[in-house]
Amino acid sequence: MRFKIDNKEVDLTRGVIYTQGSQQRHDIRAKTLQVLTLLVENPDRVVTKQELLNNVWCDVVVQDQVLVQSIKEIRDMLGASTIKTFPKIGYRWVAEIEPINKSAQFKQFMTIRMLALAFLALILVVGLAHFILDRADSQQLPRVAFLPVENNMPDKLHDWVPIKGMDHLTRALAQQTTLPVSNTDDVLLAIEYLQELDTRGVRSLSGKIFKLQQKLDVQLVVQTRLTGYPEDLQLHYTLHSKYGPQQGVILSQSVEDALNQLVNVLADKYQQQEITASGSYHGAFSNQAFAKGVNAFLQRDYEDAIALFRSALVEQPNMLAARRYLAGSLANTYQLEQAISLLQGSLLLTDDSASQKEHLRANLLIGYLLIHWPQGENRQQELDLAEQYIAKAKGLAQSSQDKLFIAYSYEELGKIKRLQGQYSEATRWLLAALEYHQSFHGRYGQTAALIELAKIAIAQQEINEAKHYFNKAMQVANESNASPNQIWVLLAQADMYRELGEKSRAHGIAQQALDIAHQADSPQLIARVQAWFAQVPIHTIN
Repeated sequence: MRFKIDNKEVDLTRGVIYTQGSQQRHDIRAKTLQVLTLLVENPDRVVTKQELLNNVWCDVVVQDQVLVQSIKEIRDMLGASTIKTFPKIGYRWVAEIEPINKSAQFKQFMTIRMLALAFLALILVVGLAHFILDRADSQQLPRVAFLPVENNMPDKLHDWVPIKGMDHLTRALAQQTTLPVSNTDDVLLAIEYLQELDTRGVRSLSGKIFKLQQKLDVQLVVQTRLTGYPEDLQLHYTLHSKYGPQQGVILSQSVEDALNQLVNVLADKYQQQEITASGSYHGAFSNQAFAKGVNAFLQRDYEDAIALFRSALVEQPNMLAARRYLAGSLANTYQLEQAISLLQGSLLLTDDSASQKEHLRANLLIGYLLIHWPQGENRQQELDLAEQYIAKAKGLAQSSQDKLFIAYSYEELGKIKRLQGQYSEATRWLLAALEYHQSFHGRYGQTAALIELAKIAIAQQEINEAKHYFNKAMQVANESNASPNQIWVLLAQADMYRELGEKSRAHGIAQQALDIAHQADSPQLIARVQAWFAQVPIHTIN
């Protein structure tokens, strides 16, 4: 059900509130969504507190305060006058709403489509402008300043990245090109000076780019953000010049390689040398759309991501990374057949040294989808097909000696064998995956294999053995302060206790996971934990 109230549009199916006239989106907490739905569907009567508690918190004993909190959240989001309180009795929805019918939805769809086409046209114009202006830029080289690298890695292993990464970029660009570059100390002093002048106490650098350009007398400010996981990184960059911001994203296995690829991008942009890196994309249109799409994907705005990735593929239809992210976005919106078909199409494209890694990923992702998104009635057939794709991924990983993806392939094979009840073989695959993960600098990748080993123990009713694996997995996650991995371990433990009938203990553990998700301020992690409380399956590719 979808409806409008004042300047907001509420989607009860997706659990989202959109503010019209802006791009603001607010995800509704799972329990609060259930309370809101029950009230909106019964506007002609008072819904008692007990009825709300019985329907929303039917599986756990709670205090009335949890209901009060949900009512407060609804009023904060939609207005204080939307719900009337009947003391000691309950609540009634009193605000007028405007249901959105199918014709309105179609109109909205057409509006979105027109906006997407307008965006596509704008990006093409911007791309052409960048091409023309880049040629002009080559005649007069800009002075460059790198900002500290924003570190969004989910661990403490990369705490060195902001300043050392910034210094690496500064030194490498100065050494490899004739571009004038502001040194690290001057940039840091300028940033500190501007922040001291800011009486509002705003620490973000985004609003200070122009002042920073003036202070340092530079024409190009490079802003970067590192995200992803060890051995599988993304370096997002924005080039701020007088022609406006230009965005891009680089995929790499190491921080140093990603930084060097960015230096190559800048060198190529100003015709300082030939580009040699194979992991980045430089089409003005496709690069911008791909980078924006990845950002939307990370914020769980999958519909926007789908439009952006499709736009990127207009210029570069063989852009395998964009095809992979588009497939992930389609899967996250339950368009599984389209996702798998797209990935299968990627496997038909030329298999050269630049695409082998993406072919590996495509095989692995198809297998992953077949394992975790069961669709057909013949589950055994699905798992057999998944095993075929995972085996192909394993072969590609082994031929290129890609240890991370060898480990990933072993983990998925272990899952398949666990689901088939072949516990001994599953254990062998998972222990082999652990050996690879233990050789990495970021060792918290071990947690996935340890959780799977715990699930095997649970299936064999060896609860103490399962607890041992969970404890080991949490120890590994805690050592690196890796919040996603901590959450996966806690939710797996919560699943075990819920299956054992210890609901109170299960909810307590899941609450710990929710606290960590909120501390990490990750929409994906918060949604995952809330789905556990709502007892609804959530299929998400991170």
